[in-house]
Amino acid sequence: MNTELIPRPQDRIICLKVGKIRRNNLYEMTRKFWKIKLEKAVQATHVLAVSEGEVVAVYLPKAWEYTKDPRYLGRVEFVGTELHQSDYIGKNVSDYYGRSSNPVKYINM
Repeated sequence: MNTELIPRPQDRIICLKVGKIRRNNLYEMTRKFWKIKLEKAVQATHVLAVSEGEVVAVYLPKAWEYTKDPRYLGRVEFVGTELHQSDYIGKNVSDYYGRSSNPVKYINM
């Protein structure tokens, strides 16, 4: 079984490293305070939460906006729904990151 992420050509994906998983707030960990361009983020069809190189959750973003939290002005967040049955869950995305320390990666964008 192949564990490497092979994106569908029509999917516009943003991968976000979330660190150690705390399942009760994984959505909140994934959706907030990213240093990305809003103009690029709104193009995404999928947001993948990544921990230790593996996709742990998939979200379908419905809306993106600049955060209103004064501690993170200029950063972006989304509102979306979790896709529980995604083929992307459990896939390895380490090759997309390489040695980069940037927690954000774009695929097919």
